[in-house]
Amino acid sequence: MSVPARLLTLLALLAGLLAPLGATPAEAAAVHRTRVVVKIAHCEGCEVSLQQGLRHRWWSSPTRRVHDGRAVFVVPSGRTRGMTVAVTGTWETTSPHPSGFQAIATLRYRGVAAGERVTFAEARAQRRGSACFPGTTADRLVLRLNARKVRVAGNGGPALTTLAWADPQTRTMAGTQARVYRGVFGAQDIVPCS
Repeated sequence: MSVPARLLTLLALLAGLLAPLGATPAEAAAVHRTRVVVKIAHCEGCEVSLQQGLRHRWWSSPTRRVHDGRAVFVVPSGRTRGMTVAVTGTWETTSPHPSGFQAIATLRYRGVAAGERVTFAEARAQRRGSACFPGTTADRLVLRLNARKVRVAGNGGPALTTLAWADPQTRTMAGTQARVYRGVFGAQDIVPCS
């Protein structure tokens, strides 16, 4: 067997062994992507990241800072199923005590239909909600959020955290309602959505 033939055979063998570990460059290029635009009021300079917590798939995006009222991500569309939005307000750095959790945007509160508007006072009255987006294959997804600085009982004393919610409320995954504290959805890890 000539050297080029051996090299081709070796490359084919390696490609066959590595294929289960991930997509080939051509397959990776073919993955459909969604541009996720998080428009967030009252939170200029806040930090936002996307997370996915499915039974066999955990993922977190790089963090983006809100600029001109928005943070933009381009992600594989498959990452949008079970996606949550983590928000860290600029005020959290001045908090005398840590909250002990990451604030997550509540996409829909219990008893509120997708498409309905929710005021700050209404959000503060909520006790259950879902942060889990059901997914999309669209080229572009816009999530409109509101955010407010709120005080909670933190580690060692009162702490500042972020109450973030979809306004208008959006679709969420079935069976993912969880307890929220006066409208605040908090997590110490990626939120499980399945």
